[in-house]
Amino acid sequence: MFPESDERVGAGPLTTPFRAHLDHCLALDTRRQIEECADYIQHVELLVAEFLESYYLVERLWEPGAELVGGAESEGELILEPFYDSLELHLRDGDGPETEGDVLVCVSGAVSPLRGDQHPALSRRGLDFVGLRGGSAQHIVLGVAQASKDETPFLLLLRALNALAELSPPLRVVQLGHEIVRGGIPEDADFSLQLGVSEPDASPDAIALGELSRDLAESFHCQASGVPQLSGMLSEVACVEVDADSLASGHLKRLWRIPR
Repeated sequence: MFPESDERVGAGPLTTPFRAHLDHCLALDTRRQIEECADYIQHVELLVAEFLESYYLVERLWEPGAELVGGAESEGELILEPFYDSLELHLRDGDGPETEGDVLVCVSGAVSPLRGDQHPALSRRGLDFVGLRGGSAQHIVLGVAQASKDETPFLLLLRALNALAELSPPLRVVQLGHEIVRGGIPEDADFSLQLGVSEPDASPDAIALGELSRDLAESFHCQASGVPQLSGMLSEVACVEVDADSLASGHLKRLWRIPR
């Protein structure tokens, strides 16, 4: 059951239960995140339920005219964004060949789906970029990137799923097409999530959490495909290595990928 609220998307702060769980996990150390991630894997239906609760709450409170927050509020702090409009990124599996589907073009830098957020680099919410994969507006890439090694792949996955839940209701997809993609988005558009890791942590706990995060992404993808509201929405979830050199060259190494 949704709480009674006068909040409206774009009119003021909105905290969904899914966001509240993200905030809870942001405060946990790696060991506790391992426990949370493992629990989600064992009960992935709870993750899907939290996603849907956020999806329907945002859909219910959305108001026409409420703009998306591009380049979210930074409270006067200078944020040097590595992702920007027209940045072209080439994704490769190791030294494998590149295909058309492995090229994406950013159409926006940082985007905060809901008002009240700081810049994603500060709030660790929202998106670091939105892109189009393979030159087609039918494949929308929602990207999040690690601000420090404290932002684990598990936290990145939760952040990306929160943003997907907040941007994928039909009227918000239309809004995303008008304000960010600027070419419109077809009704049959699907989304990809890209998690960018810039400071890999080689500690045993960090390695274990990275593997569990991939397992959770796969479990969510599989479970969501059987839910009518989510069927066909999520094309893939991928984790890529992002550092200054790879961004400068425009070539990113894909660490793992969960395809449809």
